[in-house]
Amino acid sequence: MDSKKKYVDRWSRLIWNNDLLTEIFVLLPPKSVTRCKLVCKQWLSLISSHEFCHLHTLRCPNLRPSFILDPDVINDKYFIIDPVMNGEKLIPYTFCVPEHIILKVMKISCNGLMLIPSFRDYPIESFLVYNPTTRLSRNVSATNANSVVAFALAFDPSKSPHYKLVFITATTLFCTNPHDQIHTYQIEVYESEIHAWKLRLGPFTFPKQLSQCGECWGAGVYCNGSIYWEMCDNIVYYDIAQNEFKTFSMPHYQSYKAGEFISGSISCLQEANGRLYKSRYLRRDDSILSIEVFELEMNDDRSSSWLLRYEGTISHHEPSLAFQLRFIKGSYDTEMCSAVFNIYGKIIAYSFLDSSYKLLVDMNRHPIPISFGRHGSSKMYEFVECLAVV
Repeated sequence: MDSKKKYVDRWSRLIWNNDLLTEIFVLLPPKSVTRCKLVCKQWLSLISSHEFCHLHTLRCPNLRPSFILDPDVINDKYFIIDPVMNGEKLIPYTFCVPEHIILKVMKISCNGLMLIPSFRDYPIESFLVYNPTTRLSRNVSATNANSVVAFALAFDPSKSPHYKLVFITATTLFCTNPHDQIHTYQIEVYESEIHAWKLRLGPFTFPKQLSQCGECWGAGVYCNGSIYWEMCDNIVYYDIAQNEFKTFSMPHYQSYKAGEFISGSISCLQEANGRLYKSRYLRRDDSILSIEVFELEMNDDRSSSWLLRYEGTISHHEPSLAFQLRFIKGSYDTEMCSAVFNIYGKIIAYSFLDSSYKLLVDMNRHPIPISFGRHGSSKMYEFVECLAVV
């Protein structure tokens, strides 16, 4: 009887010791910690606190990413796919967002958080910062919706549990001659730590008119402390710490002889392991898909150049290009060497090291009825489990 009482006393001291529980919980992956909320009210209160979530985000920043797959242009059906551990299995996922949020739009994913524009009205007046793990969100209103040219989400849990939203806004001074119009810009940053906007740079003029273009529609990519945007024939970037706004050219793509390739596509910028990449796909008549991956090299003097990092080919039997490619991340500042992309509904893992590939999922034969978008509507978004507070 005494031994049983001692056991109960020790267990009671454990479950009521927040310091000890915190040290245990921060070692668990986010999904396991979330399940612990169901044990008792005290554990629920501890795990739900902002202090614990901030600590867990900093202590557990390098989890293996999966992807949220959006294959259907009609129904709100989403799936999580893990290309490394369980690539053949699709896990259904449900977004928990306000009713006015239209999910079938472009989203930005950044190290565990997502930014979703609210397309209820145009211009876009607000954005939703969403955590796919906790399914919690925060609505952030744009300071001047009519002038938003580009936007981005910056979040690096290895450095801070807080995120930033970076917006470029524009003002145009109209003149009689359209060629004499003057475009001025400014950069505004929303900081989640204080939940407020700050004017960081500008107003300033720029040699060319900045405009939203391409499939990314003004959405920027966060990489190693800077935001990068594709602006038609150039790439512009904003260094958050240095508060600098500059531009550099696109990669130099090799020209091919007429008839060698019949179609091609250039992907959006992507970040992987702290490095910035841009890729191109080309298809020949014999259904050979050629992939070129360029890596940005930023020198100490802030000059930049593009290096052709990988070239590869993959054979397939469908008259289509890869609609979307997503790199599989690894440890920070290591070379990216594998990717996931789909060819006409087939989700394929590809290794750039030996040009090998493996079919993970054929969406056309999936037991769950899926209307796969055959014209490029299918999307994959990076999904990293985290407890970051929005």
